[in-house]
Amino acid sequence: MTNPSTTDTTTTSADPLHAELGRLTDGLRTALQLGGDTLRPETASEARELLERVDQRMKLGEEHTVVAFAGSTGSGKSSLFNAVAGLEIARVGVRRPTTSKPTACVWGAGGEEILDWLDVPVQSRSWRESALDGDDETALHGLVLVDLPDHDSTAVEHRLESDRMVGLVDVVFWVVDPQKYADYSLHSGYLSSFAEHSTAMVFVLNQIDRIEPEDRDQAVQHFASLLAADGIENARVRPASAVTREGVNGLRAILAETVAAKRAVTERLLADVRTINARVRAEIGEPPQGVADIRGAQDLVSAMMDAAGVDAIAQTVHDDHLRRAYKRTAYPVLAWMQRTTADPLGSRHGADRDDLVRAAAPEVTPAQRARVSLAAHELVDSAVSGMPSVWRNRVAREERSSAEALAENLDEAITAVPVPRTQPGWWTAAGILQILFFLATCLGLVWLILQILAILGVGFEAGPLLWGVPVLLLVGGVVGSFLVSSWASRKRHEGARQASDDITERLQAAIRSTAESSFLEPITAVVDEHRRIHDGLS
Repeated sequence: MTNPSTTDTTTTSADPLHAELGRLTDGLRTALQLGGDTLRPETASEARELLERVDQRMKLGEEHTVVAFAGSTGSGKSSLFNAVAGLEIARVGVRRPTTSKPTACVWGAGGEEILDWLDVPVQSRSWRESALDGDDETALHGLVLVDLPDHDSTAVEHRLESDRMVGLVDVVFWVVDPQKYADYSLHSGYLSSFAEHSTAMVFVLNQIDRIEPEDRDQAVQHFASLLAADGIENARVRPASAVTREGVNGLRAILAETVAAKRAVTERLLADVRTINARVRAEIGEPPQGVADIRGAQDLVSAMMDAAGVDAIAQTVHDDHLRRAYKRTAYPVLAWMQRTTADPLGSRHGADRDDLVRAAAPEVTPAQRARVSLAAHELVDSAVSGMPSVWRNRVAREERSSAEALAENLDEAITAVPVPRTQPGWWTAAGILQILFFLATCLGLVWLILQILAILGVGFEAGPLLWGVPVLLLVGGVVGSFLVSSWASRKRHEGARQASDDITERLQAAIRSTAESSFLEPITAVVDEHRRIHDGLS
C-alpha cells in the first residue's frame, strides 16, 4: 500500500491552515493504512493520488501561486488571459485546436520547477518581466498564470488536459460568457463538485460588453444565485471584458491579493483533502453509538456466571462458612453432635482453593454454552448494526475466533479466583465463652447432684452458700450459653452471607474481565480502529 510521508511543511508549521492540513492528511493516511481495504478501489486510489500530490506541491513551496483561466469554447478566456498579462501570449486562435497543452506566464524569476510539475511545454512558457515594466508588475511577482484548453472542447485530449490542470492548480478563474454561464454541463459536471473550493475559485462573467449596461448587475446576480444552488456560497463573481478592458484591473487586483497572501496553495490542498476525507467518512460510516456499553456486557456476564455455576460456588462457600463457624462457636454439645453432618465439599474439605472451586462448580451444559454464545452474538450485533457491511464482517470474524476460546478462558478465570477461608477473631472469643459457660453448667449440675446424693445418703446438711453457688453456676452457665449461642448464630449467618457475596463479586469480576479481554477486547479493537479512522478524517 502506498503511504506517502508527510512533509515538514504540513506537520510542523504553526500556521493554523498548515496544522489542519497536516492533521487531515495524517488522518487520511491512517484511514488508508488501517481501512484501505474497506473502501471502494476508486476512492482509495484517489486518496493515495491526492496524498502524493499534497506532498509534491508542498515540497515545491508557496513562493509561486498557480492560477488557471478555465472556460468553455468561445468564452474569450484566452483574450482575457492576454488582457490580464498585458501581452499577446495566448495567440493561439488558429493553432490552439492542434494542441492540448496549456500556455503559462510567470511574473518574476523562477517557476521552472512548478511548470515542470504542471507539465507545461517549454515552448508555451513566458516570463512577464522587462526593463520597460519598471515596478508595474511587482505586485504580481510569484504568479504563474495558466491558460487552459477548453473544458468542453470536441477534442477529447483538450478536455482531459483541462480536467488534469484544474486538479493541480492553486486557484481557478472560471471564465464564462453571457450566453453560457447557466450551461447545465458547466454546473453539474464541474462547479457542483467544487463546493469545498470556494476560496480557490473566482468566477468571471466575460464579454460583459455584449450585455446592455442596465442588465449587467442582474446577470451577475443571477450567475451568483446559480452558483449558490451548486453549493458555492458567497462566490466571487466579477464582470469583465477583454475588448473594453472593463474589470481587468479588478482581476489583476484579486491576483495580486492572492499572491501576497501566500495561502492559496494550502487552501486549495486543504479543500481537496476535506472533500476526499468526506467521501471516505461516508464510505466507512459513522462509529456505532452503543459501543461504550459493550464493555459492561451485563447480559453476557450473567450468561457466563450461570454457565460457570457461580451461584453453586457461592452457596458452597456459604455452607462451608456456616459449618466451620458452627464447629468453632456453637454450644459444645450441639457442635459435637453435628460432627457427622455432611460436609458441603465432601471428602475434599480442607483441600486447597482449586479443589474447593472445582468441587462446587457443576458441569457446563450445552444449553448454558448456547446461552453464552447467543448473549455474546446479540451484544455485538446490536452494537455494530449501523456499521457498513465490510466493517461488520471484520467484527464478525473477531467474534467467531474469540467465542471459541471463551469457554476455556472462563474455566481458567474461575479456578484462578482465590477463595479465602477466613476465621474471624470473634470465633475464638465465642468458643472460649461457650466452653466456660458449658463448664460452669456442668460444674453446677455435678455439684448439685453430688450434694443431693450426700444429703440423701449420709444426711449431709448444706448451708445456703452451698446451695447458692452450684445453682448460680448452673443457671448462669445455661443463660450464658443461650445468649452466646444466639449472638454467635446471628454472626455466623452474617459472615456466611458476606463470604457468599464476596466470592460472587470476585467471580463476577473475573468473568467480566474474561469477557472483556478474551471476547470483547478484539471486537472493541476493531470498533476503536473504526472510530480512530473516522475521527482522524474530521
